[in-house]
Amino acid sequence: MKTKRNQAFTLLELLVVITIIAILAGLAGPAYNMVQTMANQAKGVNNARQIILAMKLFSKDHSSQYPDSVPNPLTASLAQNANDAFRLMIQEKIVTDESIFGCPAGFNPDGNIGLSPNYGYALMPGENHWAITAGQTDSTVGNMPLVFENPATPSWPPLWNANLAGKIGPGRTWTGGRIIIGRNDGSASVETLADTKGMVGPKGMAGGLNLFTQASDGIPQRVLPVIGNRGPSICPPGEPSLPLALGGVPVAPPVPGGGPSGLPPSPLGQ
Repeated sequence: MKTKRNQAFTLLELLVVITIIAILAGLAGPAYNMVQTMANQAKGVNNARQIILAMKLFSKDHSSQYPDSVPNPLTASLAQNANDAFRLMIQEKIVTDESIFGCPAGFNPDGNIGLSPNYGYALMPGENHWAITAGQTDSTVGNMPLVFENPATPSWPPLWNANLAGKIGPGRTWTGGRIIIGRNDGSASVETLADTKGMVGPKGMAGGLNLFTQASDGIPQRVLPVIGNRGPSICPPGEPSLPLALGGVPVAPPVPGGGPSGLPPSPLGQ
């Protein structure tokens, strides 16, 4: 005579199921983080490409020059930082909003660019993630690093702070010592740095070069840094936005020959 089997789990079976679930959950967490990081990096790579495309469109109307090499008609001065250079493309309506100048897990704009013609709220401190290699043109060698994630020091080659991996701050990297670099040929990719800790530069190549010094034939280039500290916004609503000083505060129109927003001339020259 057959007996009906008890359908309830035994304690041992229940423990096995719980263990399997715990193992799967432990595997799913890192996998999810990896997928999210890859998606964020893909977004950053796309933004870098869009910025370079906008710079090339700008160059067509400015004798192949990029915005850092063209005096801003509202300040009569060259850009002193990457925020100012990119803002010129908004003022000339090459770019209609500031979203491409951000990066997931990095500095991001708030979407408020202010009013024409100054667009003084565009790319205020803390709203631009990307530095520029200054003085390049549309005809510069294609492998020249042109737009890249904000470095900790604007040296050549630049240095990043791998200890800030995964955090928001000047010179931060992605986990594993990686940064996004866009080149003058319009390409952009995630590149591995020389180390995963401390202040680090690009990974070395044969002959003691790296992707920065190789492209520049060993000649140091100037880097326009990112202005990362967000300043106050004091323009009354509805009033035209004034040019911004480095702290993000609108100021009076500049004096002839001065730097952006009435600042003294740059020691780097006009």
